[in-house]
Amino acid sequence: MTSLLEIKELQVSFKKGKDYVPVVDGVSFSLQPGQTLGLVGESGCGKSVTSLSIMGLLPKGLAKIQQGEILFEDKDLVGFGHEDYRKIRGKEISMIFQEPMTSLNPVFTIGNQINEIIAAHLKLNKKQATAHALEMLNKVGIPRAKEILGEFPHQLSGGMRQRVMIATAMACDPKVLIADEPTTALDVTIQAQILKLMKKLKDDFNTAIIMITHDLGVVAEMCDYVVVMYAGKIVEEGSVREIFKNPRHPYTVGLINSIPSLTEERDRLYNIRGSVPLPEEMPEGCRFASRCHRASDKCFFCPPAKTSLESGGAVSCWLYS
Repeated sequence: MTSLLEIKELQVSFKKGKDYVPVVDGVSFSLQPGQTLGLVGESGCGKSVTSLSIMGLLPKGLAKIQQGEILFEDKDLVGFGHEDYRKIRGKEISMIFQEPMTSLNPVFTIGNQINEIIAAHLKLNKKQATAHALEMLNKVGIPRAKEILGEFPHQLSGGMRQRVMIATAMACDPKVLIADEPTTALDVTIQAQILKLMKKLKDDFNTAIIMITHDLGVVAEMCDYVVVMYAGKIVEEGSVREIFKNPRHPYTVGLINSIPSLTEERDRLYNIRGSVPLPEEMPEGCRFASRCHRASDKCFFCPPAKTSLESGGAVSCWLYS
């Protein structure tokens, strides 16, 4: 099957003083039509930077793509300019950002903000655009949708704002939807509603989704395939069933062991010792070595190669090389 989106050896660096320091280093994965891919890892591992690279939203002057390709329908987005990106951003590839309160403009009504996306990409007049915006708000289950069009973001609850973000992202029927921690800061009931809604929209529109999260419960619920990142690199990838049933990399094992259990009694929750190294202080060998209870001398000096697994996934660890 031809990939809808393919990331090849992506390296993104941020400016520190006069130098650039890699924060995403050699990341490669592909997304198939209609697939939900989970991008997993703790805060600071490079998940959001990867997504901003795909969207062409890296902060100018502070970050740059130093190497690699971002192929969307065989077109390399790395070479795209501002105008080229405007044609596909919101129409072909959309994004739900982590915090809707900072992503929605506080001085414009909800209707204005959805209509802006529709007007930029669909050939509709003002009346048709408003009707389409109303239809999208109804699709994401917003009550009194007609009144909401005339309200401002601060007048809505967190769950309602997140639904507005999803309606805005899906307004032009994109082929790829990037959801960056879409359920963060929402209570459990609203989280379940948002995930159910995203599943329905995926089925209705056959949209491919990149789900960025550190919540493995969300991954188990939503994803077909999982990519685990640590300190800017991919350490393991595989089907969601394989990752949960038979995790290989010690970091993935640690993440799964950290999930609280409803059936097993524990005196305290498991935690991975130590902390993620700073981008400018990355070790020579495996970046997880200083936190790994299975590390050997080789791990501290030699970066592990990517090893393909019989299950169809891959792992970067000397235990399997």
